[in-house]
Amino acid sequence: MSPKRSEELELVRTFALDAGKTLLESMGQVGKVSRKKATELVTDLDGRVEEKLLESLRRHFPDDQVVAEESGVHDGHSGRTWYIDPLDGTTNYAHGLPTFAVSIACASADQLELGCVYAPYLDEMYLAHQGGGAVLQRPAHHTTQALQVNPVSHIGEALLATGFPYVRDDNVDLMTGLVADFLKAQCHGVRRAGSAAVDLAHVAAGKLDGYWELNLRPWDSAAGTLIVREAGGVVSGFDGTSQAMHYESVLAASEKLHRAMLPVILAGLKKERS
Repeated sequence: MSPKRSEELELVRTFALDAGKTLLESMGQVGKVSRKKATELVTDLDGRVEEKLLESLRRHFPDDQVVAEESGVHDGHSGRTWYIDPLDGTTNYAHGLPTFAVSIACASADQLELGCVYAPYLDEMYLAHQGGGAVLQRPAHHTTQALQVNPVSHIGEALLATGFPYVRDDNVDLMTGLVADFLKAQCHGVRRAGSAAVDLAHVAAGKLDGYWELNLRPWDSAAGTLIVREAGGVVSGFDGTSQAMHYESVLAASEKLHRAMLPVILAGLKKERS
């Protein structure tokens, strides 16, 4: 890890720890809960935590652009962009479920550079930088471990995860159909945690073997994508192609499991569109 990247990642870690502390202190006291659209919820905490993250980024990286879930694009001229989600898993948080995270990523024009996913209730801090591997820190336990995706080859050996779209259109049929297809392929199970950032991080840690989802946003998937890749995994769109960042469709797994899952997804797409 380069000294500059090391320093930047340590700063990002402190931003995430501070944001996570606020979320934990306010859990169960979320205040006003409203709908952004359809079934997508937002709480007062989303905005409060996002502003804290924005203040930290403005102070330390004043020339960088920021794309934030709640407040949109904050212009910069350095050629780098930060993607921040102050509370990925807002619906979980609003209902008192413990799977939620702070997600922070930095990207240059053509690659993801830094990624952090912090799930404070779970005491899981996932960190990665391009070319430097990925780690899981447990701040309350003072432990750090290097991450490696599970080398699972077959769907029948895999525990999978997915998510469902907020907009209840035809994609609901596609996603629930894919759940049935993977269950019929005899996977160990399909989980739905409610946080794309956490699901991707759990693939990197080998807690999950594969994950797929539609209709994410850049701030949902950017950090987790880098963490999976730095843990040796593959992240692509549903068409199998690889770009710096995916969010309209995401498929993440080990290289061999990714090859096994992709035909199931392509068949499901063809069936849904026929």
